[in-house]
Amino acid sequence: MPKGTHGFITLTVMLLLTALACGVPGFPSATPTPAPFTPGDFLTYTIIPPAYTVSLNPGDHVPGAPLQYIGQEGDTYRVRIGGLEAVKRVGDSFAWAGIIAPSVYAEYNLRLTTTLLGPLPVTGGVELTILEWQPLEVAFLPDLSEAVHFGNILVNYNVPAAETLPASTLVYSGVYTQGSQQFARFSGLSAQPYYAQGDSLVWTGQLRENVYVRYNLRVISFDEDNVLLGGTAELWLTEQTYP
Repeated sequence: MPKGTHGFITLTVMLLLTALACGVPGFPSATPTPAPFTPGDFLTYTIIPPAYTVSLNPGDHVPGAPLQYIGQEGDTYRVRIGGLEAVKRVGDSFAWAGIIAPSVYAEYNLRLTTTLLGPLPVTGGVELTILEWQPLEVAFLPDLSEAVHFGNILVNYNVPAAETLPASTLVYSGVYTQGSQQFARFSGLSAQPYYAQGDSLVWTGQLRENVYVRYNLRVISFDEDNVLLGGTAELWLTEQTYP
């Protein structure tokens, strides 16, 4: 879930040293104006344990990370973490943290779970921190078949009128009345702007040249002052450090 500014110096230095300077492609003037980037502003998404799960065959890596399953030996499992081998048992940690793409820092907090002669399941949580983000709406996602994908990111936003949904261009513009029906009205998106209570709302955008996001939301409730949105977010990372 996106969180606000974090002033921890170590992460700042790590990210600034490894970030690649890259521009954001221009969009026609009809598209929403990109939100300004504030230096030192870190955007964090959290996959809460045990929502992140991946099954590994011998030789497989956890997507995006230098976490590799080598093979099973009796009731133990040989793994490689950051290039170093280790012997693990069911329930043991399988964790690593570092830069996984330009200006993207990740913490994998995983554990090995039970396997019966098949792939080894690992499960837990992942926290992704993004530096130098600047949201732009995109009508369609490009081909991201080679990108690292993260789903199951639970999000819940209470957005005041005239404010922007975090890490997007979506602005809540208050209540619109048509006949006896009331709608939450939004600006900053290219789709139709009116949504009734319970309607689904999808916003797709680019946070950096190498980071794409899609919010899959529902309008839970709204009034003149606020709108409550809940659902999930998905992230795709290109130019990954560990293919």
